[in-house]
Amino acid sequence: MKKFGFTLAEILLSVAIVGVIAAVTLPALNANVSQQTLEKQTLKFYTQFKKAIDLYKAEEGVDSITGIGFTPEDFTKKYFSVLQKCTENDSCYSDQYVSMDGESVSVQDSKTFFKDMETYLLPDGAVFSYETRATDEDPIGIFFDVNGKKGPNKSGHDFWYFNVFYDGSIDDPTLTPEIREEGTDVKKYEDILFEECRKGNNTCFGHFMRNNFKFDYK
Repeated sequence: MKKFGFTLAEILLSVAIVGVIAAVTLPALNANVSQQTLEKQTLKFYTQFKKAIDLYKAEEGVDSITGIGFTPEDFTKKYFSVLQKCTENDSCYSDQYVSMDGESVSVQDSKTFFKDMETYLLPDGAVFSYETRATDEDPIGIFFDVNGKKGPNKSGHDFWYFNVFYDGSIDDPTLTPEIREEGTDVKKYEDILFEECRKGNNTCFGHFMRNNFKFDYK
């Protein structure tokens, strides 16, 4: 009776083939997992912030999130579990960020950029700042990084900006409630904002939000 088996050469060839397949497919799989993670983290922060706004409006009995009486520190302490209030000396952001095109620098020196902003680190690693407003009636600008100092540290991926308007709505900084109510061609307007986003001008969030918090870009 003959015995059948694999030769050493055949085994090595099989291992080599499996290695090549893994080398080709694993980077794509890892990239996809990383992308899905950023999508979930961004949606989580948005949901958390929107819920805080709705609670604030209901408990204060107001229709507006802006105006006298609103302070970032009190709002954050009441509606968020804060791990740390960040300062210039212990910046919770990455030292540097890039735009979507990977070339332009969006925030060249984060310690200087966020120096005068109220900045908070959350237990899940997200960090966010309140942009300084000229008046109490101005929209509230929010910068946030869903994973702090971890990469990719790129605008429109893990680093975002949105405005909270007087009615509590969240959107890109120039897509105001008035513009939406006037029946502006939002899609055309978004295309303009998206091109600005690619240049690192922090106008990515509305596009991402209306795409069901899914990336349709690299």
